Amino acid sequence: MTLQWIAVAVIVPLCALYAAWSLMGVALRRAVSARLAAMLPTAWARRLPQSDAAASACGCDGCDQPEGARKEQTPKQSIVRVHRRSSR
Repeated sequence: MTLQWIAVAVIVPLCALYAAWSLMGVALRRAVSARLAAMLPTAWARRLPQSDAAASACGCDGCDQPEGARKEQTPKQSIVRVHRRSSR
């Protein structure tokens, strides 16, 4: 077995776990995090995200915020100008 095969055998499963974790729903991620924290030593378990603030999988505009907080945010508008090219 070459070094390349060993690297692939390590990297591919880790990437698959990362993809599954980032695409997982918030409730399932909390449940998995709680079970994983029960199996890990205390020092490692403290590093797992336990709060709701780190529960979002994306950097969205705050869809998980209360309705009042979303209304206070003003949407940023940008002007996009499209210029036609002259065809000759």
